[in-house]
Amino acid sequence: RLRAIGKLLHLGSRIATAEGRLEDALGKLYAHATTTCIVLGAKG
Repeated sequence: RLRAIGKLLHLGSRIATAEGRLEDALGKLYAHATTTCIVLGAKG
């Protein structure tokens, strides 16, 4: 059985960074990814 874990690394006023990991029950890492996102204001 594999487990997907997502984590917010940094949240600024305009930029956010996050990571995702795919691990088994023993903690063996199968995949790792990072992303940088622009933060847009909510409409309304």
